[in-house]
Amino acid sequence: MKVSINNLRNSCTKILKQKGLSAKDALLVFNEYLEQELQGKPDHGFQSFLGFGAKLVEPDGPPEVIKQNDVLLFVDGNKNLGQIVCGKFLPILMRKAKKSGIAMMGITNMHAYLVPGTYAYMIAKKDLVGIIMNYGGWPRVAPYGSIDPIFGNNPIAIGIPSKKFPIVLDMAASKIALMKIRLAKKLGKTIPLGWAIDKKGKSTIDPEEALTGAVLPFGGYKGSGLALMIELLTKTLFNIDINNKQKANRGFLFICIDPSVFQNIDKYKTNVKAVIEKVKKSRKASGVKEIFLPGERAHLTRMKNTKKKYIELDKKIFNDIVCFERELPKK
Repeated sequence: MKVSINNLRNSCTKILKQKGLSAKDALLVFNEYLEQELQGKPDHGFQSFLGFGAKLVEPDGPPEVIKQNDVLLFVDGNKNLGQIVCGKFLPILMRKAKKSGIAMMGITNMHAYLVPGTYAYMIAKKDLVGIIMNYGGWPRVAPYGSIDPIFGNNPIAIGIPSKKFPIVLDMAASKIALMKIRLAKKLGKTIPLGWAIDKKGKSTIDPEEALTGAVLPFGGYKGSGLALMIELLTKTLFNIDINNKQKANRGFLFICIDPSVFQNIDKYKTNVKAVIEKVKKSRKASGVKEIFLPGERAHLTRMKNTKKKYIELDKKIFNDIVCFERELPKK
């Protein structure tokens, strides 16, 4: 169904403000959900707003710096939402990278943002290279050769500045993002065979069985290896204990690199353009109409959808948000 963006914004920000967020922070959170819808990614959009966004508004105070120097930020998120913590500290990290050529940020005790690609894009827009990864929050992915969920979905994003728009790779280490399975469950749909296994290790098309079983890594042992490395650089690096209910069980690593320490930024972007053009103009395989770059489909979809004043949203998802808003206690 078509839903007015203004009406949706009013409902969602009202919910977030009622739960204690400022108007500014409520809009910041809403905008990332809207951005995913505009990019054609409903699995990471408003289907998860109530359970993944509004439900997790339970901060222990404002986010605070644990340690910092010219090239480092180490932040305690104090159980704030990722959009709020990143909105405050990512600009500081980018300034450090511009000054020193490289900078990194670790964040612990923070609830997840929707996708690391949002922030890799923001970094690349400032003519920096962004590398972001985080622990997925709970054992969901079976290592290659195993049927037990051990790894988180463990997403990684890399943003590269370019002449036209940032090139952004944003992917989970699993065959499919867990949000797609959750969306299928919410809408009463099945999932493709090969995405996941049930508790006994058998392939399943039932999203409920997938969520209680395990998701498979992409690319066999290669995806499994990447999931392990991201886990060691996020969960293990920040000593995350998933059984500690007093903290948000996520670990995040941001790395910003200024390409201008190696060559003029315009020259670098010209070189990036040359590689892009070579890829785009290469001979196409049978049945392929166009070769897309990482993040290009999302960019084109967003350009088309931002001209509208509405988004297409499943009726059940919209009704859940409206009903939740109506049941808010009066203040």
